[in-house]
Formats: sequence, structure tokens, C-alpha cells
Amino acid sequence: MKTIIKNWFFWLNGLSWAQKLFPLLLSLSYYCIWSHQNQFHHDQKILIVIIMTLAYSGQRVRGIFNFLLPFILTAIVYDSQRFYSNFLRGAIRVKEPYFFDLKFFGIDANGSILTPNEWFQLHTHPLLDLWTGFAYLFFILIFILIAAYFVYWVHRSSRISWAFFWLNVIGYTTYYWYPAAPPWYVALYGLGPAKLDVSSNPAGCARFDQILGTSFFSEMYGRSADVFGAIPSLHVAYPLLAIYFAFQYKKGRLFSIFFYISMCFSAVYLNHHYVLDVLLGSLYAIVIGAIIFHLPSRLPFKITKKRLFLMFF
Repeated sequence: MKTIIKNWFFWLNGLSWAQKLFPLLLSLSYYCIWSHQNQFHHDQKILIVIIMTLAYSGQRVRGIFNFLLPFILTAIVYDSQRFYSNFLRGAIRVKEPYFFDLKFFGIDANGSILTPNEWFQLHTHPLLDLWTGFAYLFFILIFILIAAYFVYWVHRSSRISWAFFWLNVIGYTTYYWYPAAPPWYVALYGLGPAKLDVSSNPAGCARFDQILGTSFFSEMYGRSADVFGAIPSLHVAYPLLAIYFAFQYKKGRLFSIFFYISMCFSAVYLNHHYVLDVLLGSLYAIVIGAIIFHLPSRLPFKITKKRLFLMFF
């Protein structure tokens, strides 16, 4: 035990002041902001415990913190939107995305033109509910696993993780200069002026919960930070970002393509996104992935053999 403690202090002393203080200051800031708003709940406590544990449990575990940092920062930025979204959000688009899909992707159903979302809600199947539900439930975990594969086994670069972070940040900003109602909102409340007091809805994901007798999605969407963040669809942007890096590294291409197709179908089938949202989410992923991938190599994305050794040993 004494040796473990001694080695821990030796490791800690070897860190720069920035490395020592950043996780602590991040956790304290997060705690103070949420406590000030009287909204410090179970989820925030878990995130702080994860940050402090991974950051200060020693050399091996610190490597996991370094890898997860872009994802942790993304979670914090996403969570913070509930404080300022109503102050920054512009005019909410309810009709435009709906009529775009109706015009360019409308489906003739017995003389009536339906959006793909509306058509799918009339043609659901329990197997599709399960498949798409699992895709929606685990899509972030799947992306993190793909990123870990690229970072530690393929290219030893954290570019894909930081591309994920910037993809989300730029996607979140779009929620404010072009806020858009999702298709489930139109199905429930129509095409009239946006109702700002509406809570997020699991939409087609509720069928998954009904089949399995769970409440995963009702609880998940009950904690959603923004109802009018349909454009771009980040659900499909993540897997396309994975495809971009898979083709650059020439690894994991087939799985990433399957992941992307599954999420595109799920987003529309579950009534969470229009086809327009899917197209714009795909565009965001390609542009941001290309920018991050081609940034100068002198930036701290490359994981050298020494850094990889320090992450785990």
C-alpha cells in the first residue's frame, strides 16, 4: 500500500499545474453552476465522480480520462443549454422542414401525400421498433467504441474524438440560429406557432419501451435539454463521422456504413428527424471531419508511443 501511495504522489508531482488543476476546476465549476440553479441532480453527481476518478486515480486511469475528455466536455456543453437556450433561440421553424420533406420526399398513400415520417408511423413493425430502438439507445456508446478503436489500435490519433466535440458544438449553435421542430412535434401539436412550454417526447422510441416493458426512452427524453434541436440530426452525424475516419484509416468501413444506415433509417422511422435533418447532419459530419482530419499535425492530436505508454502503464 505504501508503495502504491508513493507511486501515486510521484505520478502526481510529474504532472504540470494545468494537468493537476484542470479536472478539479472543471468539476468545481460544473458543481457551482448547477447548484446555483438548484438543479444539481443525480446525473451531474455521476459525471463529477467520473471526472475526478478518472483524472486522479493514477497514471493508467488518467489515460482513459484523456481519451474521454472530448465526450465529457460535450456532455457538459449539452447539459448547459437548458440555462440559456430560451434567451438565444431565434424564431422556431415548424412548417419549413415539414413542407421540404413533403415536396422532395413525399410518398403517395391512397391519393394523399405523406412525409416519410408520417408514412412510417402507419407501417410500423415490432422487429423494426426493437432494431431502431437499440440503435437509438446505444448510438453514442457505439461511436465511443469506434473512436477508441481508431485511437488506440489503428492510428493513435485523438482527432476523431475532438471532431466529435466540435461537431456537437457547431450542431448546438445551429439549434439557436435555425431552431426547428421535430416531426413528432408536428404530429402532436400541428403546424401552428411553436409552443415553448412543450416537453421532449420519445416519439417512436416509446414503442421500444412498450415492447420490453421498460422506461429507458421516457426517462431519457424527460431530461432532454432542447426540444427544438432537430436540425442538424446529430444522431446520423456521428456514424458518418465514423465513416469518414474509417475510410481515411482504411479500417472499420463496413461496420461504420451499417451504423450510419441504421441511424438514418431509425431517425426517420422513429419520427425524430425529417430527411432534411438527416441530410444536413451528414453534411456537418463530412465538413467538420475533413477540417479536423486535415489540421496541421503539430497540434496535439497525435498519440506517440510515449504518450500511449503513459496512458496505460
